[in-house]
Amino acid sequence: MEIEKKTENDESNYLHNLLTDGVSTPVDVDVDAYELKLPPWYDDTKFKRAQRYFKANFFAMFVAKLCGLLVVLAIPSILDVLVYTNQSSTAVTAYKRYIATIMHTLNWYYEELLPGSASWKSIAAVRRGHVATSKRSSAKNAARIVSQKDMAVTQFGFVGYIVLGYKKLGIVYAADDMEALVHFWRVIGYMIGIQDSYNLCTDSLSGTEERMRQVQKQILRPALIARKESFEKMGRALIEGLWCFNPFLDYDAFLFLTSRLTEIPGYHYWKDEQTSAENSELKYHNFSRYSRFVLYFLLLVHEVLLGYAFFRWYLNGQMIISRFLITYFPFLAFYKFGIGDSYVRILK
Repeated sequence: MEIEKKTENDESNYLHNLLTDGVSTPVDVDVDAYELKLPPWYDDTKFKRAQRYFKANFFAMFVAKLCGLLVVLAIPSILDVLVYTNQSSTAVTAYKRYIATIMHTLNWYYEELLPGSASWKSIAAVRRGHVATSKRSSAKNAARIVSQKDMAVTQFGFVGYIVLGYKKLGIVYAADDMEALVHFWRVIGYMIGIQDSYNLCTDSLSGTEERMRQVQKQILRPALIARKESFEKMGRALIEGLWCFNPFLDYDAFLFLTSRLTEIPGYHYWKDEQTSAENSELKYHNFSRYSRFVLYFLLLVHEVLLGYAFFRWYLNGQMIISRFLITYFPFLAFYKFGIGDSYVRILK
């Protein structure tokens, strides 16, 4: 009981620190102020296990990350920086920004993490980008920085739904695999500049889950419910841009799926999910037929089909093909944006 109480207090302090000191603490001050290195607690076996775990659940984890990118836009401090930089407010700029994000993330999952490797260079590029963005944004408004709090919330966008919502996403669960994934993102968080005291991922799966629940309940859920007007513009640009990576995307369907993963009241789909306190009117009743079809299909895939190895293999294979095409022959982007804006390169 004493150990459990201490853990609860630690996680409560985490949220308090994140929402106080973490708001005013920048992720980095200057690119010369840090040395990119592995954390002292790095475990190569766990890191590589996490990479294998991702590959075995590529499709489901991609959808989790897409929902994570969408929910992060609801955070005012993050949204304000993105609006100011004006690098993801249209379909074409969002395409370039978020395809680059996907490419960076896949580098981390597929490449060995060693100095000089593509993965290492990718992390360095992301960290430099955060410093540059924070400097440009804070030059106009001192309060508009890329803070430790923003980085921790963004970290949730990449891994939070996987850990908390694996059942709804159809991710095959094993405690050792999930612990390895948490270690993976703890390492990535450390290397992109998240201080240990703000890192969402810890050396404990249970402790990490508690931090994630607190961030989801106290930060993400209220922000998504009371989202700013500019959220929809940026969210639609995100979905429209990433349509070139996966043409089976729809803004209304993914916003519903994101709200459902965030456990916002009223965003239920199956009858047994509805509580007596919730309005009987379903949130998707006013969707277009196409949006309702996409939503139904997504739920069918994640909650039924991904339970079968054949469908996981097939859908993971489709994601591998999508990665190849978006890198070497992004024909959907040719059609939507023209050849000149279709190729995205992250390591020049």
